Amino acid sequence: MKVLVVNQNERLSGELTSALVGEESVEVLEVRTPQLALRLLDRGDRFDLVLADADTAPTGGFALSREVKARARMGREVPPVILLIAREQDKFLAKWCEADAFIIKPPDPFNLHSVVAAVVAGEDVPALPGVGSTRHMPDVLTVPDGAQPSSVAAAGY
Repeated sequence: MKVLVVNQNERLSGELTSALVGEESVEVLEVRTPQLALRLLDRGDRFDLVLADADTAPTGGFALSREVKARARMGREVPPVILLIAREQDKFLAKWCEADAFIIKPPDPFNLHSVVAAVVAGEDVPALPGVGSTRHMPDVLTVPDGAQPSSVAAAGY
């Protein structure tokens, strides 16, 4: 398995690398910016997974995930994306940017392994503390069927 890690935090980098490299046949390539990650994907480098810290600069892992999924909508073959997020509330941003799963930092090495294995295999993310899948989350910007517009929205505000 070939994993592209996008991360600027040295401490987190060590945690991710030791958790991933401990597995058989895992190759990790780490880059510091989302732009470099996109450049690698655009030139045709193949990865089984993108594991990105949402807090990278200048654009962050959320924008990276959104760009990767936009390429998928254009017919490109892209790897799944797991985001490392700082807060529980960020899971809604993970849904917006179409990440396949999220892990709240700092990642537990065993949970990281379980989530990576599930996502790469196309399976449901296991129900573990601090991890989740965006697959079954409601869309945050979609109005449910049968919902009535609010009086504020009807007034044009």
